[in-house]
Amino acid sequence: ACSYIGGVSVVLFFAKAVWCWRVFIDEMSSPTTASPCGLIFMTMALSFVGKGEVGAMLVIVASFLHLALVVWFIYMSMAYGTMSDPSWFANTIGIGLCAVKIWFYYPLSGHFLIAITLIMTFLFYPICLIRVALNEKMSATICWMNMMGPAVSLYSLAIIMEPTFQQERPDINHFQTVQRSIYLPSMTCLFVLCIVGMISSLHGLIVRWKQIAREEFGPAHAAYSFPLLMHAMAVQSYRSSLDFFADAEEVNPTLKTALHAYWVALVVTGTMAALLCIILYLAFLPSWVDVDTRDEVEPPPPDETSVCDWVTYGESLIQPYISPTILQANESGILIMVYDYQNGWNDLVRTRRIPAFGFEPMMGRRMFNRERNALKLSMGGQDVIQEGDEEDDDICFDNEIENVSAV
Repeated sequence: ACSYIGGVSVVLFFAKAVWCWRVFIDEMSSPTTASPCGLIFMTMALSFVGKGEVGAMLVIVASFLHLALVVWFIYMSMAYGTMSDPSWFANTIGIGLCAVKIWFYYPLSGHFLIAITLIMTFLFYPICLIRVALNEKMSATICWMNMMGPAVSLYSLAIIMEPTFQQERPDINHFQTVQRSIYLPSMTCLFVLCIVGMISSLHGLIVRWKQIAREEFGPAHAAYSFPLLMHAMAVQSYRSSLDFFADAEEVNPTLKTALHAYWVALVVTGTMAALLCIILYLAFLPSWVDVDTRDEVEPPPPDETSVCDWVTYGESLIQPYISPTILQANESGILIMVYDYQNGWNDLVRTRRIPAFGFEPMMGRRMFNRERNALKLSMGGQDVIQEGDEEDDDICFDNEIENVSAV
């Protein structure tokens, strides 16, 4: 059933890319709105592996497309001057899941993609840890995904030291020596990073609990559905490596018991979180699909927003402002296809009535104005008080944002 659901999701994604190609290009042109894209290739690889020759071809296609996405996303992020955060993981480190699946067909290709995964993990993850801990402007959905990075790498590494089908009679003694001297310590290092990631994610949620309580459920909250299960998958990989590679007398029985209990708790809570997100997602889905924009002032395109000249200002480890790309996405809204009842045809319009941009929940009007002013101050400008900033508005704003071209 999971394979069929995943397959339908993949078909719908590619149908959107072909039928609504302008919408697809618009989403892929910003690091904020493009951040969930890697999930579809991960789903594609997981859904079609083991499905015969057609499945093998689709896994290869998914791996190639994910690799192309890695290159494009990193290039785009460098062009915008953004710094790595947990929202990057689906598009970058997430290629490790494709690596595991393509390994079954082409081991060398799998090892190559896993090497890329490990390199990106050790490049991006330390930065993400610092930013989640010290950057108060980061949203709770992004913080929760911090446990995902090392989890994918740990799961992927579980495949590297397995003998391939070409090795019919590997040197067992040499094989086990390498496993115990290199492979198992590496797995332990990644497992420690997984635990640190879990602590970081929980801390990020706790300190942002008031923010979570004010938010209406939106597409961005799908970010709560999968990190726990990814973490559980990594813990299971580490448990298996201890059972398979380590000597029985070297592993503390208490540790094995604790790992088993931790894994069970993760599977139960992760499954409950995923089911809750699925139920809420399906309940809210009609309001996100059938959007009435007839009484809405259409937002400006990205290159005409009030922050378009600041969008490449960049980010830092600790910053007093929200990323300019997130502000731009909030002001320009999302490009969607709607049916024009007056003229009787489909039309492309921009709207702010879908309350999310990638993994980022939509800001309220008051918050947007405040964060835009914070960005202006960080750039050395003067604070600008917009009319209505003093009003409490925690809901998504529909009205046109004031033009601040004079700022």
